[in-house]
Amino acid sequence: MNPGQPEQPGYDALAGLYAQTFPDPFQTALERRAVDAFADMVIEAADSAAAVEGTAAVVDVGCGTGETAAYLACRGLVVRGVEPSAGMLAIARANHPHLNLTPGDAQLEDVDLSSVRGIIARHSLIHVPPPEVRTVLADWHARLPAGAVVLLSAQSSDEAGVHEFDHLVAQAWRWHPDALAESVSGAGFDEVWRTVSRIDADHRFPEVHLAARVSSPHPA
Repeated sequence: MNPGQPEQPGYDALAGLYAQTFPDPFQTALERRAVDAFADMVIEAADSAAAVEGTAAVVDVGCGTGETAAYLACRGLVVRGVEPSAGMLAIARANHPHLNLTPGDAQLEDVDLSSVRGIIARHSLIHVPPPEVRTVLADWHARLPAGAVVLLSAQSSDEAGVHEFDHLVAQAWRWHPDALAESVSGAGFDEVWRTVSRIDADHRFPEVHLAARVSSPHPA
């Protein structure tokens, strides 16, 4: 923790307050449209692979209180939410008992990705130490089928590189869009698109959404 940085109590301690503060998964229309575009890509990937109905599977990494997972389920996707905070997971399960929500972290060690068509990580990889992010992404890439897509979002920076910041809940880093893209491409994904939104009354920092795809079959 940086000198002068306030105490970060963690998501378990603030789960209830988080749920009250963010009852909707999206604070802006752009966020909603980015997730919709991701869902469209997942459906397209499933169709291209001649997947049977009900197998357009998505993993929501750091699903929090489950609101994004529930939104994606309403889009017709089969969603599994993975959340490391027991407090957040308990709220998600209570609010969305029909969803498959399990404990776990970005490593996705207990998740079979071989038939997964998409991974979404909205403001969750910001809590992974930056040197480990590319390793996590490379592991996803190695386990996902061709055509699978990922959507990452993070607090951003206009300064090059990655920067720790005073997140109110847990240790976190914000990413310049090019730095995030370099980690994604370095892990083997092909970037498809990105958006960058600016600071406003509800956002202290710019935010980046970046979508990428596994473009070719893995070697045998």
